[in-house]
Amino acid sequence: MAKKSREILWEVGCEGHTDAWVVAENWELATVEAAAFWDVPWAKVAARCVCKQRIPGAPRNVCCRCGRVYYGPAPMCGACRETVRTEEYLLQQARRRGYRTGKLA
Repeated sequence: MAKKSREILWEVGCEGHTDAWVVAENWELATVEAAAFWDVPWAKVAARCVCKQRIPGAPRNVCCRCGRVYYGPAPMCGACRETVRTEEYLLQQARRRGYRTGKLA
């Protein structure tokens, strides 16, 4: 018998990164997906990831960020996905600038 995979919507947080919404079967896979979303190696963020929300059986095609109905890959609409990617990019740029100027240690 084929085992049915359960898709769970996770909000993964990590110090130094914006929150990532990912769809995965378990927590370990959620951290892998979040690292891919942040475009960083998984080993650098795995221990610092925290589960902010876990939503089993989340509705499909409803954006977890803005609540609009959309047609595309889960868990966010295209506009929110680009907004979050831009926020992550700007946060990383600010952290780099902080380290360069000595304001962050």
